[in-house]
Amino acid sequence: MWALQAVGTMPSAANAGVHALTRNLAIELASEKIRINTVAPAIVETPVYGTFMSADQVKDVLPAFDAFHPLGRNGQLADIAEAILFLASERASWITGTVLRSMAA
Repeated sequence: MWALQAVGTMPSAANAGVHALTRNLAIELASEKIRINTVAPAIVETPVYGTFMSADQVKDVLPAFDAFHPLGRNGQLADIAEAILFLASERASWITGTVLRSMAA
């Protein structure tokens, strides 16, 4: 998400580089039948927040981000896992160079 929206506290240029790398590697490796895709979520509730916030802060802060997403909720680990499993499956055998992103407001 931060590759598409410049936010002063986030490494937007680095994330945009990952998106460009995805597209370029997809082109370079297609002849080897290697598919390259990226999952680019918005806010996902993971244990990482507990590394720089207390448990109480996490409980207070994360729900505040729900409104940033059109579906009204933050992503969950299962959401990301399902997206990755799909992209790695034969059902996505024709998909390469794609950045699958969640939409944030």
